[in-house]
Amino acid sequence: MSPRLMLITSALFLLLRSPSISRAADPVADGVAHGLKLLTEGDAAADKGDSTEAVIRYKRAFETLLPSMRKLPFKTEVKRDVTAREELQALLVKEIDEDMTPAEFRAGELGMKALGFLPRAFKLKEAMTKVYSEEIAAFYDTKTKTMHLIKEPEAKTKKPLSFLERLMGKTQGFDKDENKTVIAHELTHALADQNFDIDALQKAAKHDDDRGLALSALIEGEATLTMIGAQMKDWTGSTVSKIPSADLDRVFGFIIPLMPLAGGKSLREAPVILSETMIFPYLRGMVFCARLTNDGGWEALNAAYRNPPVSTEQILHPEKYLAKPDLPTTIDLGALDVPAGWKEAGRNTVGEMQLGVLLRRDQGKSAAAGWDGDKYAAFEGPDDRLGLVWLTTWDSDDDAREFLAAYSRFQTTKLAADAEPTVPKTDVLRRSNAGADFAVARRGRDVAVVEGFPAGATDALLERAFKAEKAEFKPDGKTPHSR
Repeated sequence: MSPRLMLITSALFLLLRSPSISRAADPVADGVAHGLKLLTEGDAAADKGDSTEAVIRYKRAFETLLPSMRKLPFKTEVKRDVTAREELQALLVKEIDEDMTPAEFRAGELGMKALGFLPRAFKLKEAMTKVYSEEIAAFYDTKTKTMHLIKEPEAKTKKPLSFLERLMGKTQGFDKDENKTVIAHELTHALADQNFDIDALQKAAKHDDDRGLALSALIEGEATLTMIGAQMKDWTGSTVSKIPSADLDRVFGFIIPLMPLAGGKSLREAPVILSETMIFPYLRGMVFCARLTNDGGWEALNAAYRNPPVSTEQILHPEKYLAKPDLPTTIDLGALDVPAGWKEAGRNTVGEMQLGVLLRRDQGKSAAAGWDGDKYAAFEGPDDRLGLVWLTTWDSDDDAREFLAAYSRFQTTKLAADAEPTVPKTDVLRRSNAGADFAVARRGRDVAVVEGFPAGATDALLERAFKAEKAEFKPDGKTPHSR
């Protein structure tokens, strides 16, 4: 999924609305006082039933308040638009089509299916648009520089609330606190975009799913942390920036498994890879950003935009970004000679976060830790078959062995759901299913996977995968994380 599409899911975190905290920082500038006045005026307009004027006042208020919190200026006024909920699905389809060509989207979809994230017949675009159009409360578009607010249909605002919606703090009609929360979050994206050019950052990460997810974690994590600061009325940003990241990490460890249950029907029914990649940037991203501000204040976040994290490994383990950056190994599989009738769909990177999801029933987090890089190529073959050539590299031989064992157990479920999980007794496991080979092998710190091809092609593809060229990641040819 592209980083720009991840940004469009901006209001998902509203499922976990943080309670207001009474402790507030003292306004220290005329700009803050003016922003507070605008918030009061917005509340008054809302109380009179003028929701349009309330939103306008809230927007102007946060355009004044956020620079004080983030120590960054708005360079231009942010454009605002209102999109009806019933029109959102068509808008999202348009956004997907503009962000990726049909071939690029199909390549990503086939890759997820070849890896085992999605069933073969699953319709990814249809599911994505259903989930996003149900969950989004607003989004900021980095191409048009516009903040889109979502207008609910009249029938929905009058529908009785469920117990879960009431538990989560949802109210009927125009919710002042919710609207202020949404606007603070989205304007944080606009502020970052005007100062660091988010669109350019997203384009640089476009063809690497793991890097794109890490970038989204920075973007959404910052906006979520800033949003909480607004809920705390911490207009100087001095309190929210010091919330211990370790405390947030412990809390979210309990909350994350429950997040899909708090969403709508489409999110609850979505494959776990969709729900997890939607939630990850907000929660894990916020823990990452809190770790940065704990150590270096808001300037540390500014520095992170200048040198963004390049892997979900760095998000999950902030020390691998901060003290001694652990940069991923880039892998070039080179030319892959596949049998006649097979066609390559595309190549991409999985990364630690998605590996943890893939292997979630096979000690996923532990098996994914120690990841150092990967690259896969997905193929389409005769009779609607899928093929996979995938090389992963690890921090140590032991990490590679752990992944080999975990993936071998997972591979069993791809072959037959009721089969007994198999763990290789050596560094090679090779099985046949319906006329195709499924092989996983380890050599030192590298583990190669070749699946779906006829037996005669597997050995050569394994050898080619192990001969892939590897190098340390260097974004744009610069020294990473130089500050």
